[in-house]
Amino acid sequence: MRRLSMALLVGASLAGCGGDPEVENQEIISNLTKAGFPANDIQVFDGAVYVGRDAHVTLEASREMLQSLDGSAEQYRTTNQVGTGVTKICVNPTAAFNSYPNLSQGLDLAIANYNEQGLRLTFARGPTTGCTANISAETTSGTGGQAGFPSNGLPYGVFYIGTGLDSYSADVNEHVITHELGHAIGFRHSDYYNRSISCGAGGDEGDAGVGAIHIPGTPTTATVGGSIMNSCFRSTETGEWTSSDVTALAALYSTGGGVASCSDYNVGSYRGQNGTQIRCGCGAVGGGAVWGTDLYTDDSNVCVAAVHAGAISTAGGTVVITIQPGQSSYAGTTRNGVTTYSYGAWGGSFSVSGLTPPLSACSSYNFVSYRGQNGTSVRCGCGPVSGGTVWGTDLYTDDSNACAAAVHAGVIPASGGNVSVTIQPGQSSYTGTTRNGITTYSYGAWGGSFSLSP
Repeated sequence: MRRLSMALLVGASLAGCGGDPEVENQEIISNLTKAGFPANDIQVFDGAVYVGRDAHVTLEASREMLQSLDGSAEQYRTTNQVGTGVTKICVNPTAAFNSYPNLSQGLDLAIANYNEQGLRLTFARGPTTGCTANISAETTSGTGGQAGFPSNGLPYGVFYIGTGLDSYSADVNEHVITHELGHAIGFRHSDYYNRSISCGAGGDEGDAGVGAIHIPGTPTTATVGGSIMNSCFRSTETGEWTSSDVTALAALYSTGGGVASCSDYNVGSYRGQNGTQIRCGCGAVGGGAVWGTDLYTDDSNVCVAAVHAGAISTAGGTVVITIQPGQSSYAGTTRNGVTTYSYGAWGGSFSVSGLTPPLSACSSYNFVSYRGQNGTSVRCGCGPVSGGTVWGTDLYTDDSNACAAAVHAGVIPASGGNVSVTIQPGQSSYTGTTRNGITTYSYGAWGGSFSLSP
């Protein structure tokens, strides 16, 4: 397999650009060295300092890396994370970015990757409203990406994607953009200690106990294809999370990483992002206006709706909001001591459930790892499906995008739904067809397959 580096800066000079920026860069380099980063992995390119070859470090972020941590530092994260005041991160592509179709589609898929996990952070493609933080998506040359780390509780404000990636699949672009967004919210390379694992060459980026903190519950050793946050990627990447990626995300940005109040969210600003899930908390529930039953207008009081739906009691608790389409009418009822109102047509809705969503996202599973366990069935959920690479018809290669395959198979609509993925033996050949708006590819012999059912 061809390996592609996310590093665009190999061989870049360590020369400053003079004046105050040069003084700042010297301090950044000094801070990074004190934090344990090897000097040969700190580079200056176009007046900015990078570590790990694709992560831009600001002066503020480098200073934060020298601050002491609370508790012990036992995938990996930086010391800098996104604060609980950030609930909706809007990713705003430039016109140049949007002009490359695979980059643009990859961005949509990457945003869906994060939103399928029901984190306290949600992502939206801008321009839109209700943003509590913004990231600009811009282009650069080459076939890689660049981003930076959070500071002051905010995600890094820009990432760059090489326009050469437009000649690769949307799945590869999804992988790279998901990776760079991972840096922006505080994830280090999973193979930071030995880049040769995924890149075939390269050494230790350094940890020093502050710059690369192990996330409990994830492996301490990296493997090829073991994480979206590996330093380098392959041309066969599917763009989907591995199980350790999902664990890492939940540890930092699910309820274990702190949950924001439901009142912090403007649910109406998510209109049209159907299937997006938001975890948030309700204190003791008093009054508030709610319209509808089971599906509520998106201007309804979330916590009162949650009591009405039976997701929590009036004592409060953590809930999961799922964005839903607008309805032609809403019926009011009385449940659990809450009376809701009827209403006519409205442009957006939500449903609300208890803490644990019914199913894990299909993207959280690596079905290749089930190879040989024929007959094993995995029940999982798909958000809205906008693309993904698939090989075969009815029987699909086990590295295919399961949700795109489910739409192709007629198991779910493009708006998403729940599916059963059944592990099947490898086949001598796979035939590509077009169904339900999805075109799959033909392929020769492959070692594992899956089928799909409702």
